[in-house]
Amino acid sequence: MTTPQHVPPPPTYPPAYTPPPVHHQPAPITEQAPAKHRWNVRPVWNLTAVGAALAPIYEGYSLATGTGTLLTDMVNTGHPSGAWTIDIAVLATTAYINHTRDGWVSRVLLFAAILGSALTLPWLNVVLRLMTGATT
Repeated sequence: MTTPQHVPPPPTYPPAYTPPPVHHQPAPITEQAPAKHRWNVRPVWNLTAVGAALAPIYEGYSLATGTGTLLTDMVNTGHPSGAWTIDIAVLATTAYINHTRDGWVSRVLLFAAILGSALTLPWLNVVLRLMTGATT
C-alpha cells in the first residue's frame, strides 16, 4: 500500500468580477397615430377608381367588362371551374397589390376585378353547374 502524502491547499483565486448594475431608463411615451382607414379616407378617390374601372378603354370594353367577358366566355365554353379559378386568382392578386401599395391604380385594378366578376359572371348558373353538373 501507498502511504498518504501531503495534499497541498487549493490555490487562492482573485474574486470574480461583477459589473456594476445597469439602470434602464424607460422609453419616453409618445402618442400613437390612429390607424389609417384605407377605404373611408378617400371616398372621391374610390369613386374615381370605380369610374376608371368602368370607363371604356378598347373597342367599348372597360377593365371590368373585359374581366367579366373572359370569365363568361370560359363558363360558356364548358370550363366553369377554370373561370372560378381565374376569378379567385385575379381577386386575390389585386387585393394583395392594393394592400401592399396604396395607390390609385391598384385601387382601379381591384374594383375592375370585383365589378368584372360580380356584374358579368352568371353566378347562379355556375353554382348550379358546379354543384349538380346540370345546366339551366
